[in-house]
Amino acid sequence: MRLFLLAAAAAYLACAAAALAADKTVHDEEHGFSLTYPEEWTSETTFGDTMRLKIKSGEGGLTCRVSQNLYDPTAPDSPSDSRAFMDKDWSMSSWRTLIGVAYQSASFSQDRLAHFPDGYPVRIADMDFRYADDNVSFYGHSRIALTLRRSHYGFVDCGVTGDSAEEAARKWAPLADEAGKVVSSFVLDAD
Repeated sequence: MRLFLLAAAAAYLACAAAALAADKTVHDEEHGFSLTYPEEWTSETTFGDTMRLKIKSGEGGLTCRVSQNLYDPTAPDSPSDSRAFMDKDWSMSSWRTLIGVAYQSASFSQDRLAHFPDGYPVRIADMDFRYADDNVSFYGHSRIALTLRRSHYGFVDCGVTGDSAEEAARKWAPLADEAGKVVSSFVLDAD
């Protein structure tokens, strides 16, 4: 019996080590962020001026995008103290102002405050959205982590899309935990 328990414990430790080793961490020093995701995910071409990383878990799975750019705290309507804004002055309308404007419709839920390893605040929420332009229209659900640091901002958005809100919700359900793990790994470096 002891031999069986020892063999089972060894097998468990080997599997746990393999599972931990199966994650890949990217630290983009040029743009100042880190993200950890499963090793088997594929990197895709980014687009736009602020998207720094785009990864995909597979066909019909999660797509995660990291955006980062400069932030001007002296611009009109910008909070003078970004840390206080993220930590204490945040509201659900802040999500709509900073992220929701890119979509035809977006609703946010499960807003919560988290902190990077250095204690700096980051906001995390789920978003149901619809995107439409002249060429394409789709619905989606995603989990987002967003922060503003004195001179730059960054966010990660991991989600799924579908032809209807119901299809997006169905696709999201089995992937929510995996999306949460990737989003929670996001760190935006200090200035």
